[in-house]
Amino acid sequence: MRVLKLLVLAGLLMTQGCVVMAVGAVAAAAAGVTYTVLGTAEKTFNDEYDAVVAALQKALVNLDIKTGDTRKTEENGKVVSTEIQAFARDLTIIITIERITDKATRVVVDASKKYVVKDAATAGEILIQTTNNLPKKS
Repeated sequence: MRVLKLLVLAGLLMTQGCVVMAVGAVAAAAAGVTYTVLGTAEKTFNDEYDAVVAALQKALVNLDIKTGDTRKTEENGKVVSTEIQAFARDLTIIITIERITDKATRVVVDASKKYVVKDAATAGEILIQTTNNLPKKS
């Protein structure tokens, strides 16, 4: 029993501030947000492309994140992806919205400081807010 207590204590000491990050990751995971090893957050929505774009734009306004350049890619007269550059204080945020099917849309958010230090918490929050802004399904 004493060995178990020592192992638990050692584990807690090694993780230090990671517990706070783990709590945030659990909350985002509950919302269906996935984090990549590259520090981006992503989610595939079971919603139409236009509805996700509108919900994302509302999330950016609610979070007081300013948008910059927007690039759209079309195929056969239909927008299949959009890349939005956005800014918040010292963060540069690149958001990619991709039409997978007519009813599935994938969003990837890459938030970083000076293109090096990733801010997964902000990236995840953008996706959580986008989820909350989508119309509720019955």
